[in-house]
Amino acid sequence: MREVSASEQGHWIEWLSRNLANGVSPRELTTTMCQKGFAEDQAQRWIDEVLNSPIFSAAKAFAWRVNNLEGLMNIRNALSRQVPANSCIERREKLSKDEFYEKYYSQNRPVVITDVVKQWPAFKLWTPNYFKEKFGDVVVDVQANRRTEPVYEVFLKGHTTKMPMGVFVDMVVRGGETNSFYLTANDRLLDHPSMRPLLSDFWPFEEYFRSDDRTGKQFLWFGPEGSVSPLHRDRLNVFMTQVFGRKRVKMISSNSLHNLYNFESFFSHVDAEEPDLARFPRFAEVEIIDVVLEPGEALLIPVGWWHHVRSLEISINISLTNFQNSNDFEQFY
Repeated sequence: MREVSASEQGHWIEWLSRNLANGVSPRELTTTMCQKGFAEDQAQRWIDEVLNSPIFSAAKAFAWRVNNLEGLMNIRNALSRQVPANSCIERREKLSKDEFYEKYYSQNRPVVITDVVKQWPAFKLWTPNYFKEKFGDVVVDVQANRRTEPVYEVFLKGHTTKMPMGVFVDMVVRGGETNSFYLTANDRLLDHPSMRPLLSDFWPFEEYFRSDDRTGKQFLWFGPEGSVSPLHRDRLNVFMTQVFGRKRVKMISSNSLHNLYNFESFFSHVDAEEPDLARFPRFAEVEIIDVVLEPGEALLIPVGWWHHVRSLEISINISLTNFQNSNDFEQFY
C-alpha cells in the first residue's frame, strides 16, 4: 500500500472525482493508480469513497448537464464545417442596417465592413505624430512590463504606469516589435478630459449605433508592432475599427468554449499562435479563422467569440459597443 499525506490524498480524490464525473470507468482509474504505486484495494476503496459521496452525486448531475451542452456545441461545430464558407469571414461594403442586424449581429456571426471607417476624419488625421503634436504633454495611463505576468490581461494591477503621451509615442515609434507596453481599452484614454477633442474625429455610424450613448462604450487602442491581446472573449458584441496600421485577428467560434481552457476571467490559457497541444489537447478540435484588418476596415466581433489580436504594424483602433439593438449580455455571465 502506498503511503500518502493527507494533502496528497486530497489531490488524488479530486482527480478521481473529476474523471469519474467525466465518465472515465473505475477500472481505467484503478489501472492508472496501480501504475503509480497504489495497491488495487487502496485504489478501489478511494473510488468507492468518491462514488458513495453525496457531494459527488450532486457534482455528477452538473457534469451530466455540462456534457450535454458540450455535445450540443460539438454538433453545431460539425454542422458549421459542412459549409466551406463558414471557415472564412465575409468582407462587405454598403451593408444595410437590416442586413447587418439580421444576418450577422443576431446570428452571432462576424463580418468585416470595409467602407465605414474611411468616412471618419480620424482615418486621415490619426498617426503617432498627430497624437504627439496634439497631446504630447498629456499624462496618460499605459500598460507596461506586460510580459512579467503570464496572464497579464487578467492581473492588470501593477502593470499600469503614467507617462506623457509624447514619451509613449516615442517608445512606440522607436521601440520596434514588442509586447512590453500598450495603451489599451482598460486605460480609458477617451475618458481623459484633455483627450476629449479626439471624440470629434470619429462618431458612431447611424446605421448601426446610437449616437446618444457614447459614454463608456468607445475605447481606444494604441500600440507598437507586436502588441498582443491574448486569446479571450467579450461579454458583449464589439465593433473593432482599424484607423491606422494593420492587425491580425484569430477568430474562434463561441461554440468552442469547452475547448479553450478558460480558467480565469474571460481569457484562455492557450497561446493561439503557438498552442501547446500536449498541455491543451482539446484545442486541436478548434477551428481558427485568420483575419487581417487593413486601415479603414472594421470587424464585428460577436459576443462570446474568442479572439487573439496582434498588431502587424504600429496600430491605432477604436472599439464601439453602443449598438442600436440590445447589447446587454453581461447579465448572462
